Amino acid sequence: MRNIALSILLMFSLTTAIAQESFSDSLRVEVGTQVQVASKGFQPLWAKANRFGLASNEQYDQVTWLEASNKHRLGTMRLFSDTASAVTLSYGATLFNAEHYRRTVLQQGYVQLKYKEWFIRGGRHRDLWDDLNPDLSMGSLGTSGNALPIPKITIGIDDFVRVPWTKGVLEFKGMLGHGWLGDNRFMDSWLHEKSFYGRINFGKWKPYGGVQHYTEWGGRRPANGISLDRSFRGFLDVLFVSESNDGSVPDIGIRPNRAGDQRGLAELGFYFDNDKIALHFYNQTPFESGKGIDIRNMDRLAGLRLDNKNQQHWLQSVVVEFIYTKQMEGFSDGERQSLYNNGSYKTGWEYEGKVVGNALLTNRTYASDYLPIEPLDWVNANNESSNIINNRLVGGNIAGQFKLADNWAFRAKVTPVMNYGSRQMQRLYGDGQFECYSLMELKHSIGQWKLGATVAADFGQLYSNVGGILSVKYAIW
Repeated sequence: MRNIALSILLMFSLTTAIAQESFSDSLRVEVGTQVQVASKGFQPLWAKANRFGLASNEQYDQVTWLEASNKHRLGTMRLFSDTASAVTLSYGATLFNAEHYRRTVLQQGYVQLKYKEWFIRGGRHRDLWDDLNPDLSMGSLGTSGNALPIPKITIGIDDFVRVPWTKGVLEFKGMLGHGWLGDNRFMDSWLHEKSFYGRINFGKWKPYGGVQHYTEWGGRRPANGISLDRSFRGFLDVLFVSESNDGSVPDIGIRPNRAGDQRGLAELGFYFDNDKIALHFYNQTPFESGKGIDIRNMDRLAGLRLDNKNQQHWLQSVVVEFIYTKQMEGFSDGERQSLYNNGSYKTGWEYEGKVVGNALLTNRTYASDYLPIEPLDWVNANNESSNIINNRLVGGNIAGQFKLADNWAFRAKVTPVMNYGSRQMQRLYGDGQFECYSLMELKHSIGQWKLGATVAADFGQLYSNVGGILSVKYAIW
C-alpha cells in the first residue's frame, strides 16, 4: 500500500508540473486532516457513516487525506443534437491515512471520458445513483455514501436528458456497471449494477420513476470448492435477471433461481421548482426477489427535500425522511427475505467492512461495539451466520443546512430509530431498542482554508456515546 501511495503522489506531482502551464484552471489539489475523540471505544454513527469510507471508528484518531483532480477538454462533437459540445477527460485520486497511521487507503482513483451528460468511467469513484442529499439524508436503500467506492467500469448518463421527438416532455437517465467486490468477503465475487429513470417535464412539476438493480455474482471460494458461473452466458443471465442455475443449486431436479445475490429498489417521486425554492419528494421501495415489486410491499424510505435558491437566506436546505423495513416481502406466501443478507453470499450488501446501502442497517462489525456478538472473518468463516444483524427498523430523520453569516455554515441532523434486529438475531433486540443518532457541525472558510468543528451524539437503549471532531482543509490549487 505504501508503494501505491507513493505512486499516486508522484503521478499528481508530475501532473501539477505540467498543469501549471496549460491546465491550471482545471487542477484541484486539497489536503486535510481531522482529529477525533469519543466517550466510548468507537465513534457515534454520523461521525463515521456516509463518508464513502473516509472515516475511522477508533475512539481517538487522526485522519489525514490528500485529494487531487484534473480535467482536460479534448475537443467538440455534434452527437445527439445540432449543438457542438465539449468532450472532456477527467481523472482524480483521494488517499487517506487512519487508525493511528496503520491504515492507508486509496478512496478514489478514476479516469472518466464525458460528452454532455454521457460518460464512461473506470476505477474507484464516489457514485450516487439517486438524487438524495449525501450530507442530510440517512442514505439510499440502494447505494449510499457509506462504504468505500467499489472499483468498477461504468457507462451511463448522469443527469436527465430529453427523449428525441418528444419536445422535451419525456426525459431519462441510467447507467450500467461491472465491478469487483474482491476477496475480502465470504466469496471473491463480481458486482453487476444498472439503473433506469424516466421523468415527465411539465415545467415546474417533474414527476419521475425508476429502478436500481444490483447483483453480486460469479462467486469463488476455493476452500469450499465453490466456483460459480462467470461466463458470458452467466453475465447475460444476470443482466436480464433470467431464471438460471449458476452452480449454486444441486442439479437434482430443483427449479433454479436467479443467478447471484439479487437486490434493488423501485423509486417514485417528483421535482418542483420556481424562482424561490426547489422541492424533491422521493419514495424508495426495496426488493430482493421479483415478489418485492408489489403494491403490497410496505417497506420504504420516503423523504422530502427543500432547497432555498436565495443563497443569502439563513435556511439553505431541509430534509425530512421516514424509513420502515419490518415487512421484508412478508405479504407473500413464499420465503421471507432478510434485507441485505443472502444464503450463498454470506457477507451480504457490504464492501470492505461497511454496509453499501443505508447505514442504519447494521452489520456484525459495528454492532459488536455495543452488543454481545463477534464480527466474523468472512474469508475464513465456514458457518451459516448472517452478516447484517439489524435490518428491521422504523425511524425518521430531520436535517438542515444553515447560513449563519458570510463564510459561516451550520449543519444539524437528528435520526430517531426503533431497531428490531434481523429475524435471526431478534434475541439481541427483544421487542425493539430505541436509539437516536445526532450531529451538529460548524464550518468556516478563510480564503483557501476551511475549518470545521463537529459534535455527534448517540443515545438510547442500545448505548450512549458522544464524539467530537476538529478538521482543517487547505486548497493548494
